[in-house]
Amino acid sequence: MAIEPEDLELLKQIRYKFPDGDKCAILGDCHAYVANGLNEVAQQLKFQNIDTFDINGNPSYKIDLNYPIDRDLYGRYNVVIDSGTLYCCFDICTVWQNILNILVDDGCVIHTGNLSGFFGRGFYSLSPALFRDFYNANGFTIHLMASKTRQERNWQSFDPNHTYLLNTNLNFQEHSGDYVPKIPNDAMICCFAKRTHRAEFTKPIPQHFIDTNGG
Repeated sequence: MAIEPEDLELLKQIRYKFPDGDKCAILGDCHAYVANGLNEVAQQLKFQNIDTFDINGNPSYKIDLNYPIDRDLYGRYNVVIDSGTLYCCFDICTVWQNILNILVDDGCVIHTGNLSGFFGRGFYSLSPALFRDFYNANGFTIHLMASKTRQERNWQSFDPNHTYLLNTNLNFQEHSGDYVPKIPNDAMICCFAKRTHRAEFTKPIPQHFIDTNGG
């Protein structure tokens, strides 16, 4: 998993508006594609330290996030950054429980992950509605939703309630047995949410169907 230069710029904007806390957890054996790597990320985002969590590589904590995390880590971090890890984990529900458990009561979560494409790299594509409905049900307020493609690398923010795609460009798809890293239509999503109150962990029902049924 990685933090690219445009990701760091977005994280800096978020930290400028929400500067509280100096302890950060990053899901994934994260590599930062900036000078001095994670040390520079910590310095620019004003974190005292950054811990990483993954089953692969050389993270601070080598654990499988598909399983409940050690209770000793509960409530330890002001900010949790999911740096493209959630969509690579089979048990998304448990991973999300881990995220909320290691977060302080008023902590923040920042996700970057697969919106579409990246075939063969991870397990899932993550809909904007997934983030909206999950965080609305679990005591958070979403302050930012954004997307970017390989062709247009800068993050473009959009209304968190605008969960339907208005248009896109669909072209012929040719498939490969090997991962190809720069397909132009590969798209990523970013979601930033801050907890407003503790709530019992809730698995939401898609709001689309509640609205459709008038419930």
